[in-house]
Amino acid sequence: MQTVTVKMPKRHVALLKDHARARGCSQAAVIRELVEKHLMPRHGLSLHELAKDLCGSVSGSRDLSTRKLKGYGGD
Repeated sequence: MQTVTVKMPKRHVALLKDHARARGCSQAAVIRELVEKHLMPRHGLSLHELAKDLCGSVSGSRDLSTRKLKGYGGD
């Protein structure tokens, strides 16, 4: 890996430190993840790869139908 020096405002450094501490990883790991997430080309990725950060974020019933229709299926 190469070393890169970045100048940032103090508030950005504080956000970076807090985020790294909360995730239990280094500041460099946070920056690498953000660069990959926001700057890498996304063509060729599956829908799951594009939306995996959203997976599991919705709670509720597995059956999302809100009303049962009569006269269909075994009714």
